[in-house]
This record gives sequence, C-alpha cells and structure tokens, in this order.
Amino acid sequence: MKKNTVPIAVLGLLCAGFLIFIAGSASLLPERVATHFGGGGNANGWMSRSTDLVLFGGLGVGLPLFFIVLSFLTGWVPGQFVNLPHREYWLLPERRVQTRAYISRQMIWMSCLMVLFLAGIHYLIILANRATPPHLPMGLLLALTGGFLSGVVAWSIVFIRHFRKIE
Repeated sequence: MKKNTVPIAVLGLLCAGFLIFIAGSASLLPERVATHFGGGGNANGWMSRSTDLVLFGGLGVGLPLFFIVLSFLTGWVPGQFVNLPHREYWLLPERRVQTRAYISRQMIWMSCLMVLFLAGIHYLIILANRATPPHLPMGLLLALTGGFLSGVVAWSIVFIRHFRKIE
C-alpha cells in the first residue's frame, strides 16, 4: 500500500504558495473588486478587496480539506453509501483500508488540481481589475477551465480504471 506522503507534501506546498499569492496580491486589487462577470467578460458583480481575499484564501484551503475529510469517511460509512465499481469487492473488510488509502490519495491529488485552478481564477480576477472598466480575459478563462476539466477527466479515468479491475 502506498503512503500519502508525497501528495500531502505537494498539497501543503501548493496551499502555502496559494495563501502567499493571495496575501501578496492584495496591493494589485482595487478596494472594490470586480468578482463576477457576464458571458462577454464584463463585470457585473463586486465585493470588497478584503472579502475577496478571505473568500479565495478560504476556498483554496477549505475545499481541499473538505475533500480529504470526505475521502477519510469512506472507511466508516456503510458500503451502500459508497459509489464504486465492484463496491462489494473493494469494501470487503480485508480491502477496506487499502481502498480508503487509494481514495484519500486520489482526493489529495484532486485537491492539488483545485488549488491550482483557484490560483488561476484569482490571477484572472487580478488581470480583469487592472482594465478599465474591469473585463475578464475570456480566452484565458476558457484555457484555464479547459485545462482544469482535462485534469478532472484524466483523474476520473485513472480513478475509475483502478476500481474496475478485480484482482
């Protein structure tokens, strides 16, 4: 059984870097930050700089923590509440610890991807607020979202393929 040391270290570094980025970006944002944008990239929602920084900082640390806690719960919830291919096989008592460790490791990697995505979104908000009037660069948003979704698809394929095979 693999340990989660490497993914936890990577996630810890990403979260620390993310929080440093959020704190360091405060001076790059106006007091009233455009944070919501319509389909054309035009700003249509604002919040204070401090609220934006706290919100993004909380999301960057809170979402990964939430997913990690959910993954650990797979060891204690009844099997019928866990949705896996070949659930009966993977949740047998002799495999449950291994299954929970794999799910936890994969959720930590997904959390890394989410932190990177949130950092990208925050960067785009900085760029948008440097324009007058604030305007979100839609090409960069689509590229970032496409990269994130590609990562989610790749992660999903690896995750499902692992549980599809029965030893």
